[in-house]
Amino acid sequence: MKYDLPPSTPPTPQQVTELNDALVTATELEQIYAALARHPRVQATPGSAEVFESCREQLGQDIAVLDEHLESMKLLARSAPATSEGDGETPPHLASFPDVEPAAPDQSVFDTVRRAFYVEDFLRQQLEFSLASARASGHRKLELQLKMIVLSVAQRCRLLEERYSFARSKNAFVQGLRKQTTRFLSRLQGEERRDID
Repeated sequence: MKYDLPPSTPPTPQQVTELNDALVTATELEQIYAALARHPRVQATPGSAEVFESCREQLGQDIAVLDEHLESMKLLARSAPATSEGDGETPPHLASFPDVEPAAPDQSVFDTVRRAFYVEDFLRQQLEFSLASARASGHRKLELQLKMIVLSVAQRCRLLEERYSFARSKNAFVQGLRKQTTRFLSRLQGEERRDID
């Protein structure tokens, strides 16, 4: 699938940067899910391992789409005549976000899942910026693909919240209550969850 762009409107450097940032964040998120799927406590709980593997696979598909669009945009940008408009400027909305770092392998499942929620939110924000740029430029194919990726971010967050809703909360008291509730409900279902720490 190629970037649906009329030849008269090449992508701006801002559009290329926004899509590249989303691709970098998605790649880092894929590494987080791969680390979670390999975590010993998660491997001891088959349902959780399947959730993280499913998230990683879905993210791999999203990365492939983002990468394909980014390469097409770079090719179109190189073939377009150079303009002085906006060259070398950092978009102000991108400068306000902190860098996203990959998770440390020795982190607890809880801390790593919290990190995954944070990075999913960060990726969604980056995709929203790219989506707004694509919509403003009239690039319908990219807009449609980005909408689908935003929906897959929401789906991954729902999957995570089903098993790890306690990691989403910022209040330590609520986290503790949700952990205990999750342990209790999983035992009622006959599941021994070792990935709640």
